[in-house]
Amino acid sequence: MEQQPTPIIEIIELILLMGSITYLLGAGFQVCILRRNRTSFFKGLAVILLTRCLTITASFFIWSFWNLPFDIMFFFIFLPALLPEVVLSPLMLKVFGIRLTHIAGKSLINQ
Repeated sequence: MEQQPTPIIEIIELILLMGSITYLLGAGFQVCILRRNRTSFFKGLAVILLTRCLTITASFFIWSFWNLPFDIMFFFIFLPALLPEVVLSPLMLKVFGIRLTHIAGKSLINQ
């Protein structure tokens, strides 16, 4: 019996399902930073949506080349989505000119 090819839409749906918690945590981080900096609603929405699109694309490519001896899920964290989230979330905030601050209000990155 011949194996049928999997459509790209189904693969993206699977990535969205498995990485949903990771993507929500990344979006929550960005919302906290955006609110602390009093960014406009539309600029914040653009940052969050653009970051999620780039993260999902990067997760797809990382997962397609996944050849490590351990599973891609660590409890509820989708590992191919974790690296792009950690890199792209602060990077996109920086690209849009938003300062990264923590709870005490001190700058995390020296400018």
